[in-house]
Amino acid sequence: MRLKKFISLQEEIELMDLDGDFIKKALKLRTFSITSRDLQSLTHKKEIQFVVRTTWFPQLDLSSTISGGLDKTKHNQFLSNLKSIDKTNAADLIHYSMSGIGPGEFMFYFMYDKCTIGGGSSKGVDLKIGNQTAELKSIQVSKTARGRIPQGYINGFFMGGAVDTSRLANKIAAEMKKNGIETGGSGSGVEFGGAKLDKLKELQPGKYAQFEREFGQLAKTYFDKETVVFINNKKTDSTYGEILHVGPVDSRNVKIDVITQGKIKPMVKI
Repeated sequence: MRLKKFISLQEEIELMDLDGDFIKKALKLRTFSITSRDLQSLTHKKEIQFVVRTTWFPQLDLSSTISGGLDKTKHNQFLSNLKSIDKTNAADLIHYSMSGIGPGEFMFYFMYDKCTIGGGSSKGVDLKIGNQTAELKSIQVSKTARGRIPQGYINGFFMGGAVDTSRLANKIAAEMKKNGIETGGSGSGVEFGGAKLDKLKELQPGKYAQFEREFGQLAKTYFDKETVVFINNKKTDSTYGEILHVGPVDSRNVKIDVITQGKIKPMVKI
């Protein structure tokens, strides 16, 4: 018997005497020694996939990761498989916190063989899969009417640095001032919540409709140019982390949600 094989056999025998439950508990890592720079290339893709699989999803066959481009069906099926292996670790993968990346980006890096992450300096690009680029938005979808948010609409995100909504926000602020509606809020710059926007719409319906048309044109510029991926960020939903929509968005389904930090956030029907 060769020495290497003998040592391996000895280790196997010794491991049989160890407390398996204790080891499993001790190996429940919540963070990895990986940086956002590592996610900007494919250099250590296989190593990172191996480390995450081995630590969090030991029953996973790594050949089942997604080899092609963005695919809603494949993504949601693969994520469902991860949840069936370990729901807690799947949740940690979805909202993995790392400096320099946004919600969901680490999950995409792990799940897609060709995916790299754009990084904070990569304006308007969160995901790169081969020649395909996309912005990733982690949002909640309104299953029922929620305040002024209609059923089936999503909100809570900016359209990205590729489209500047600050000029229109300032025009709306000027009209607000004319009508005695003061800016307010905890953010810096122009701040108008939904109630104040609704008040302006009530006082100046024609003017507000004009603002919405202008915003629709900005939205068209953005959504015609960018591939946007929306994922569900509501942790209590069974579809947490799943792709809700990927691909074109009709600008006619985009409305003004709120103005915060001097920019306009949309609500979008998907």
